[in-house]
Amino acid sequence: MTEIRVSQSLDDGESIALKEDDKHILLCKIAGKYHAVSNICSHARVLLSKGRLRGTTITCPLHGARFDVTTGKCMGGPAFQDITSYPVCNEDNEVIIATDG
Repeated sequence: MTEIRVSQSLDDGESIALKEDDKHILLCKIAGKYHAVSNICSHARVLLSKGRLRGTTITCPLHGARFDVTTGKCMGGPAFQDITSYPVCNEDNEVIIATDG
């Protein structure tokens, strides 16, 4: 299993950009729970981490496409394709993101 381990804790509403090999991942903490999605917009191929996170929605900084960081679902155009969502668990004060799932 390929995974990323993060020992840095986030406050609610915060996010961090991670890069492991060729995967760009956005890790967010919403209502006490961690969520990980692709950090690349499915429309413009730019880093979503440069955009604004409000609630569970990240907005692409280039054209305003919106994605739900809890599921990866596209919430508004110009994008129409979802982004990848990755399983996340907590273990021994680390956040573990399974990047092959």
